[in-house]
Amino acid sequence: MPTTSAFTTSRSETYLASMPNLAFTGLSENWLLKECGHQHWLALAELHDRPLPDFVDEQGRIAYAAFTAVKTWNLKLETIIENRSFQIHTRLGRGGQARHYSEHEVRLGDRVVGQLALLSTFVSRHVPGDNRSVNKACLRGTHAPVTPLPEVLQELHADNRRIRGGDWHSHYGIDRQSSEAARVFDFTPCPDIDFNGADLLYFANFQAMVERAEWALLGLRRPGHIRQRELHFYGNLNISDSLQLKLHTDQSGNRELHWCEVYRRSDLFKLADTFTRKIHISDCSRP
Repeated sequence: MPTTSAFTTSRSETYLASMPNLAFTGLSENWLLKECGHQHWLALAELHDRPLPDFVDEQGRIAYAAFTAVKTWNLKLETIIENRSFQIHTRLGRGGQARHYSEHEVRLGDRVVGQLALLSTFVSRHVPGDNRSVNKACLRGTHAPVTPLPEVLQELHADNRRIRGGDWHSHYGIDRQSSEAARVFDFTPCPDIDFNGADLLYFANFQAMVERAEWALLGLRRPGHIRQRELHFYGNLNISDSLQLKLHTDQSGNRELHWCEVYRRSDLFKLADTFTRKIHISDCSRP
């Protein structure tokens, strides 16, 4: 991971690949997102000189780090198979009063087999029990230094603002105007599986929903290997609400690239955009 003064705290963890963190095609991308989110959360506590990641806003409400954008690239998760030891190296910095950023490297020995960038902002519920009321929170009693975002995260932040505003024509090789008509996938999240301990729809489970939509809608017979993904988040939903996913591929029929929009069914508010690049190997051979 490149050294830069932008990062003010770092962590490293070693893991043994086994059933909890493996999937059909190698290291589980869903597990990886959850674990890097967890390392981001623990690094926030270190950055703000807390023994535990327990944050409150200026009004005394519990504050959580909600991810606004996530980017993964150089993924070769199929190289991590059962009983292989691997590491995740994390660096984190503070980009503003509530905004933080982190970069993560997945290493198999000396080889980098995955990179991730995460942007978060602290939020709190302004109406108790209502996830629609979640909004930016200003932290109480923190003096961690603010540093400029590294280049990858600057680009991710700019893309997040552009895509959220609908001000884009092409991204990830997907032409917005010439993509195929959307295939629609309806999904009702389960509170015991899809929501987290903060009672919010977990950011990593947006990836899981897109995977389900891809498998159901594209007529795949074998899973692909993920190479890159971007997730841009704009809101959350309450338990008992449902979602509609709209999956777009380009007109050439290329199923290795797609864009998925995630909407809250109750008011058709867009919660997320995701962009995915995979490769499909006919025999799904493993290294």
